[in-house]
Amino acid sequence: MTELSRDQLIDNIRIAIAGTNEETEVLRIAAEMIDAFSEGFNWTGFYIMKDGVLEVGPYIGPETPHTRIELSNGICGAAAREKKSIIVPDVAADERFLACSLTTRSEIVVPLKFEDQIIGEIDVDSNQPSFFGPQDQEMLERIAALVVERLVAIRR
Repeated sequence: MTELSRDQLIDNIRIAIAGTNEETEVLRIAAEMIDAFSEGFNWTGFYIMKDGVLEVGPYIGPETPHTRIELSNGICGAAAREKKSIIVPDVAADERFLACSLTTRSEIVVPLKFEDQIIGEIDVDSNQPSFFGPQDQEMLERIAALVVERLVAIRR
């Protein structure tokens, strides 16, 4: 994965969601495009904040039993609570991990922030240990900013 392909993905998502005026469709398009970026991604999706709880939104991958996550639970809850991205190189070594799949080995969670408020997050799992790095975090944070910008525009 090169920086050029990461930049291309970001541009492609920007273009693809620009004309979409439905929140779920924005999230579905972004999830599909992020997931297609790497064969190492085995679960790619969004959680949306509703009444102080993260609720699963559009995703690609195996069915998850975690359709609602309290902010006190899991890596997703921690990322929302701490308002920052979290990379977990080995989910088996992190007591916060909520197992969706026995094959998941690493995870990255990137909050969707508007001003100082968390409105959701991007969650990506991999079956490979230590799969995610700083370049993935930067890419997903840039995508998160695009998604937030579009969601805020739709909500206005």
